[in-house]
Amino acid sequence: MNNSSDNRGHIGIKNNHNILSIIFLSIVALVALSFCILLLVRNATLQKEEESVRNELDALNSEGYYTTTEAQELVEEAKKQAEIETTNSIRNLIQSKLEAGEGTTAAIRSLFSDQIVVASSGRYYFFPITDMVQKHGFVESDFTVGEDGFLEYVGEDSSVSVRKGIDVSRFQGKIDWEKVASAGVEFAFVRVGLRGTTEGKILLDDYFETNIKGAIENGIEVGVYFYSQAVDEVEAAEEVQVVLDAIEPYNITYPVVIDIESADSDNARTAQLTSDSYEAVAKTFCDMVSSAGYKPMIYGNVKSFTLLLDAVDVDEYGIWIAYYGNPLYYPYHFDVWQFSSTGTIDGIDGNVDLDICITDY
Repeated sequence: MNNSSDNRGHIGIKNNHNILSIIFLSIVALVALSFCILLLVRNATLQKEEESVRNELDALNSEGYYTTTEAQELVEEAKKQAEIETTNSIRNLIQSKLEAGEGTTAAIRSLFSDQIVVASSGRYYFFPITDMVQKHGFVESDFTVGEDGFLEYVGEDSSVSVRKGIDVSRFQGKIDWEKVASAGVEFAFVRVGLRGTTEGKILLDDYFETNIKGAIENGIEVGVYFYSQAVDEVEAAEEVQVVLDAIEPYNITYPVVIDIESADSDNARTAQLTSDSYEAVAKTFCDMVSSAGYKPMIYGNVKSFTLLLDAVDVDEYGIWIAYYGNPLYYPYHFDVWQFSSTGTIDGIDGNVDLDICITDY
């Protein structure tokens, strides 16, 4: 009886162990199954993400997108092509202008519209156009050449009034001023004299008195000019005094002008003059003219107001610009424009300089 009870006890314990083992194995199986399911879900998600990325890449490629390396290669190729096209465009522009007879300087100027380009002594100089000086604002279509050879203003600014004039010296010889007046000339600048370019001697113009009297007697407004080769303020003052003494008997209604130009000679006494020295000469001349009660003015070409003088530094004085062509290349304001050196006027034998004045004197 006791042995049977012990056997049943052992059997019960064994059965309990089996049940626990089954439960444990079941739990392990469930965990393993869950992990497998998780792996399957994760794998499916990764496949979908991979497929999505692949689709995006395919879309990018189909739309013309490139890798970084490919993009950089395309940029470099585009830069090379742009350089070639730009070079060819510049070459073609210069070639067309040269073939049209515009000359090298004109061709180069067309490439640098924001600068004043000046050719001198085999070199080119570039001066940025500044806003410190008022600009005249005229364009080519604002002017046309009339039947009498003078520029006529045909622009839209009703405040612009143009008067016709000439400038003369001994080179025009004897002038019939009555015919000149009848030809429509309203003002004239008469040369008083000059200083020699090498020796520096002051000379009065042989025709000064004849010209100034003839112009005034025929109702032509008169201004005067002096071709300066002064190298300092002392010589500038000397030149001014010669002019003031010469014009004292006459009614001068237009400006008294200093002619600032570089002499075309290596032996010229002003050949090594600096822009500061040129400006000192011009200011001395103009200030003395103003003190004497006349209107001061500086005459020069584009080179005069860039290489010899700084337009900013002489902006307070009247400006008489010499430039033969339309449109006027000089960008800044002016009072008188000498637009031709080959004009013809009844009463004058040969060529004469033609001018227009846009300032009311």
